[in-house]
Amino acid sequence: MLVKLFEGLIVYYITINMSKVKKIFKFWLIALFFLNSCVSLPGINKSPSKKKPNKKIIESEYSIKDVGINVVKINKLSENDIDFYNKTKIEEADYKVKKFSTIYNYSYEYILGPADSISINLTDTDDLDNTYLIDQEGMIDLPFIGKIKLDGLTLNQAQNILVDIIKDFYKNPDLQIKIEEFNSSKVYIVGAVRNQKTIKLDQKPVKLIEAAIEANFNPSAEDKLFGTKGFLRRDNKVYKINLANAFSGTDERENFYLKKDDVIFIDRNSDAIHVFGEVSKPGVYFPNIGYSLTELISTSGLNQITANAKKVYVIREKFDTFLEVDVFQLDIRNPVNLIAGRKFMLQAKDIIFIPPTEIVKWNRTISLLLPQTDLFNSYNPIIQSGVKDGSNANLTE
Repeated sequence: MLVKLFEGLIVYYITINMSKVKKIFKFWLIALFFLNSCVSLPGINKSPSKKKPNKKIIESEYSIKDVGINVVKINKLSENDIDFYNKTKIEEADYKVKKFSTIYNYSYEYILGPADSISINLTDTDDLDNTYLIDQEGMIDLPFIGKIKLDGLTLNQAQNILVDIIKDFYKNPDLQIKIEEFNSSKVYIVGAVRNQKTIKLDQKPVKLIEAAIEANFNPSAEDKLFGTKGFLRRDNKVYKINLANAFSGTDERENFYLKKDDVIFIDRNSDAIHVFGEVSKPGVYFPNIGYSLTELISTSGLNQITANAKKVYVIREKFDTFLEVDVFQLDIRNPVNLIAGRKFMLQAKDIIFIPPTEIVKWNRTISLLLPQTDLFNSYNPIIQSGVKDGSNANLTE
């Protein structure tokens, strides 16, 4: 009897509150609709529109709101327009080795140092004929003559100094000098290369490309270790270099001879193209490979279910103007527009973003909110309470 009484109360409670339940349900649906535009999700809620940069006097007052935006629809560009954007690049003079004659005019010769071994042959006598190890102070010790410093000298310079000293002991000396072991002269290539390398130098010169290949540098690589730009440290000076310039072969001076104690540091590719949004392979891609927009969309794997095919964005900073960006938009709902995308070449530091469709953003909002709320579970606390703590079992007793 007691059980039936409680069941009747439950039915009565749900009946009189059904109107309230409907109102609550409607309220949550409306709230979710508005929250969809407020929840922080990956995506652009509003398409970018043309905006002129604000002009202020004090530089420290600038913010992201002051950035000018130029919206360009790629599928409406002519071939001449696309060609214009493809050729619009900033000359990076700091990475041109041809600016520094001390680098590209350097003529390689082996430089002697500690741990090198040299042989000396004096024609008229064998008093000095022997192999000599250059010690840690950069000297060799000759019989009857004493120590002579050869550190930092080329082979010809060392021979001239030895002849000049020996002639005080031997009349008209005919001296031959030869390097037996090459141990002191090295160059180093480190940083964002697959095989950081110490390269021993000998009398055969080594150029930048050879060193890069030994370090397993690959201009066509697609992994994140790959870099092109870096620094050359030589004679206590630091120069900016770009391996891509050397490999491109447009100027042979970029492939310069390496010198003893050169350190080449290759940085991670700061000029990489960044791709994110509704793609299966978001991440970093490298501009030196020569990606077109269509090729990169194909490579990164467009998610055909969730991607907004009308709004494929390429965001590119305009380096020749202050606080301004170009936002290129490609509509690939029509496959013909992929031809325009194939002609549109991507550049260093481009950002490619593919937003989700509106329904996808709505679904993601729902999926984020439902686990965090009591939506649809809070309008009959009596039943919920009974289910959770086993009260029904007590009632039947």
